[in-house]
Amino acid sequence: MREESPRQGMRRPDSDRASSQRSTPRSGRGGQTLSERYIAGVPARIMRPRLIFMACLFTLVCFGLLMVYSASSVEALHENGSATFFLVRQATFAGVGVLAMVAIVRVLPDSWFGENVLRIFLIGMILLLFAVFLVGSGSRGATRWLNIAGIQFQPSEFLKPFAIAYSAIILDRFFSPGGNINEFLRKMVVYLGISLFLIFIQPDYGTVLIISLTLMCMALFAGLDPKFIIGVIILVIVMSVFALVAEPYRMVRVQVALNPWADEYGDGYQATLAIMAFASGGLFGRGIGNSTMKYSYLPEAHNDYILAIIGEEVGFFGTALLFLVFAMLIYSAFRIAEQAADRRGALMASGSAVILAVQFLINALGILNVFPMTGKPLPFISYGGSSIIVSLMLAGLILRVSHESARRDEYDRRRESFAVMDESTAGVPHVRGDRPSRNGFTVLDGSASEPAARPRPRTAPQGRPQRPNPRSSGGGYNRINLNSDPSARLRTDDQGPRVRRDFHDR
Repeated sequence: MREESPRQGMRRPDSDRASSQRSTPRSGRGGQTLSERYIAGVPARIMRPRLIFMACLFTLVCFGLLMVYSASSVEALHENGSATFFLVRQATFAGVGVLAMVAIVRVLPDSWFGENVLRIFLIGMILLLFAVFLVGSGSRGATRWLNIAGIQFQPSEFLKPFAIAYSAIILDRFFSPGGNINEFLRKMVVYLGISLFLIFIQPDYGTVLIISLTLMCMALFAGLDPKFIIGVIILVIVMSVFALVAEPYRMVRVQVALNPWADEYGDGYQATLAIMAFASGGLFGRGIGNSTMKYSYLPEAHNDYILAIIGEEVGFFGTALLFLVFAMLIYSAFRIAEQAADRRGALMASGSAVILAVQFLINALGILNVFPMTGKPLPFISYGGSSIIVSLMLAGLILRVSHESARRDEYDRRRESFAVMDESTAGVPHVRGDRPSRNGFTVLDGSASEPAARPRPRTAPQGRPQRPNPRSSGGGYNRINLNSDPSARLRTDDQGPRVRRDFHDR
């Protein structure tokens, strides 16, 4: 079965391509092929990556709840009087995220994912980002949260799913025949450029970097020439240097990533404790709940630095297994993107997978002190309402693409069930000239039994020669004698070969 990679345009598998993918011999009259199997009424090529994605998603969410409880129990008991305080809140946030995911996959109509509706959501996100500077709250010099009716959330996190869904539509339209570069730039700058600028000045450079890298990958998947990526990379490097110079704390994070032991009790305190947590975990870890760094040693143990607690309690093999499950989640998401019904869906699924993968890598590399720590949570694992809800919304976008693929594939399956019948159900065939059946419907087998069964030849009009009838009196056709030698049909025995003479030969 030939499959196209996301870089090759993400074109929809139309009926011609779908039929070519099922070119193996049929196993029955129902149209099912030997290579096409069905799981719960859905083709296996669509259902298999969906099941893998859902299994990995369920595993990550449950493991995240377990590790949030393990990493936060000591702090929750000391500050709130209940060891399950953060666990209950995280479970509530996860429940809200699951409801949002189900609504995206099964409840919301297709019109909610159109350009007009998404534009309204993006305008609302721009207003919320403006409100952050007016009535927002923050910590450590960054204003990123809003508190509405007692519910605190981070608007920059909720921008991610809307930005991906909207960009998928705009990129699909631009890279289609007749795409307009002016319209593309205008819509991307007005609705996404302003949002990213407001996030940048909060300041929240990590979110800007994650969304920008995701949009760059989506453009590459849509058909952007890789040569333009070099220019974009140079622009990102220049902006990164400017951001480091503009804010001194960013330069401090770079210095901590280069040498955390230079100020182990100051700026490098969290980085050194995270490294020691991994080192103390060994190969198999201390066991779930047996971490020592969570006893008021490692700050933000259940938030941004939860991966350090995971490494301490489950060790190297447990951490590697977590990475493997997350890699399977991303791989199945790209498989869903390959089976998408159109390029818009493929870009939406692949963009959601990329943004989850980028955020996971940024957090993991920051904990391992390979990359400067940006304060981004670990998807599906870290504590935080905005993080878990947005992560499940992105998972919902991926699953919606899978359901759209199955819904479009239903028409291909019905088309496959069409077949030419081996036996006629119209009635018993009769010889031409026999008495027709009483029901007014007669099937003829094309033969004739006697001359009387043949229709009488029509008489030619007066003055016109009648066309000779090749049939003989026996009801068949006369055999024409073509001679045994083919050359005899072209010339006589005494005639030489015919030579073509042109005018200039005379």
